[in-house]
Amino acid sequence: MRSHKNHQRIFLVLALVLGMSALFAADYTGEQVMWEVYNRDSGDTMRANLVMTLTNARGSVRERSIVQYRMDKEGVESKLMFFLSPNDVRNTSFLSLSYEDGRSDAQYIYLPALKRVKRIASDSKNDSFMGSDFTYD
Repeated sequence: MRSHKNHQRIFLVLALVLGMSALFAADYTGEQVMWEVYNRDSGDTMRANLVMTLTNARGSVRERSIVQYRMDKEGVESKLMFFLSPNDVRNTSFLSLSYEDGRSDAQYIYLPALKRVKRIASDSKNDSFMGSDFTYD
């Protein structure tokens, strides 16, 4: 009986290895890889430490440290970003709410110097995000 279970395990491992090698042997285009990444299951929650590097036209570099949290719950994807450094953006926070039911996304930014939360208007979604080449959209 024990020998039979060992054979089953060996067969299962072999099947997994062969299946994985076939997957890696496939020729993917760059666009296919991007779609696979975009459509992967990323779970219900996520935490990430990020560094935003900004380089201006003269080559001067500035870095911003960020911690980001994401949660998917009941058809709403919530992303919350906290800027940790440098001091001029420290404690600035950004919240993005995306709805699966087709409602318009909602975005808010907390500006510590003003001690208030500001909603990002839909006509401002193409504006620069925190001095970067990114937009709110």
